[in-house]
Amino acid sequence: MAGVERDTRNCALTDRERFNYYPATPLAAISWIFSGELHLVTDAHADNMAAGTSPLPSLTFSGPQRQPTVSWSPGPVHALTVGLYPEAMARLIGRPVTPWLDRTVPLEEIAPSALLACCQAVFTTPGQPFKRLETTLAPLWAAPAQASPAPYLGDWVRSLTTRATHSTAFRSLRQWQRRIRDWSGQSQRDLQVFVRLEEAFIHRLRQGIAITPNLAELAADAGFADQSHMGREIRRITGLSPGEFNRRLAKDEAFWYYRLIANQMMAND
Repeated sequence: MAGVERDTRNCALTDRERFNYYPATPLAAISWIFSGELHLVTDAHADNMAAGTSPLPSLTFSGPQRQPTVSWSPGPVHALTVGLYPEAMARLIGRPVTPWLDRTVPLEEIAPSALLACCQAVFTTPGQPFKRLETTLAPLWAAPAQASPAPYLGDWVRSLTTRATHSTAFRSLRQWQRRIRDWSGQSQRDLQVFVRLEEAFIHRLRQGIAITPNLAELAADAGFADQSHMGREIRRITGLSPGEFNRRLAKDEAFWYYRLIANQMMAND
């Protein structure tokens, strides 16, 4: 779906500014750490953020995440993370991603030799890692691909449910639900949470980040039952209340990922 490159080697950041906040996501991901260290953390308020944790491997795989995640680097870092639709990732590794739901492991634990060699080759071109990945990944797509529309999760979920419907015609609802879970690692109901929050985020961006949002109106526009329902789901996906998320989105360096996604959404709108 997308690639995100982060390079802080020439940035003067405080320890607090070296956090990286990410939402829960239905996507699988592969990450390359070219320089520096990254640690997954559970307590962003601890005095020693990396205490008791080992640095992530330089080549890491993450399955779909049902909870938000936070990482921290003790110094400058240069890394690339590429998000892939789970059914595409399943084709690359030859099995569903469901066993890696909420897990982060070295890529070598799950990748067949061809995929591992492809990803290791990215380290040889640190100046253009994403371009190198595209070049080396292309030959692995020997079978006809079922393209998912970009750039929104909502488009992907609608495509997924349509394909599941066609593939289970005249079969039971349970089979339809099982097909979606096999492809995505999550239920259709769980995926709809991401779709509604994406809609809310898009509506929020259209209003302008600097403007105090009308949360009740935002919830209605995005398809939530009410404002409280939206607040619970925002906390589930981001770990924060709508008010706290809005404040940190505008000013907190550690929320750079959300701002990057916001800028891309506005460019596509």
